[in-house]
Amino acid sequence: MDCPRCSVEMTEIPGDDSVMQRCSDCGGLWLENGDVNRFLVHGNLPALTSIGGFLNTEEMAGLCPACQVDLVEVEGGEKKSLHYDTCEACGGIWVEGPEEGDIPETLDRKGAAAQVVEFYRRFAKK
Repeated sequence: MDCPRCSVEMTEIPGDDSVMQRCSDCGGLWLENGDVNRFLVHGNLPALTSIGGFLNTEEMAGLCPACQVDLVEVEGGEKKSLHYDTCEACGGIWVEGPEEGDIPETLDRKGAAAQVVEFYRRFAKK
């Protein structure tokens, strides 16, 4: 699978029952919706549908790395300063990586979960 931002091959982060993908260039993560919700619940956050957000129909978010349809951007956080992208066809979620310079060389499933939870903590703030 290619990164929707950098168009480079992403690295698999295997898990018990699913596989996540990570871009080594930008640090972004491609996950299944169920994985995101599992990470949120374990991080004491509500499920993704309860976190909310605002659909930005004017922003081109790129193509889904799984099924090659347009991604939809969802904005949130303080003053809508953050966004994640989702595929309406397969339900995949793209979460932006950390700030430049903070991208670790490698990332395991536990580190990926921490990255997702931290992102959605900031995203849920109004």
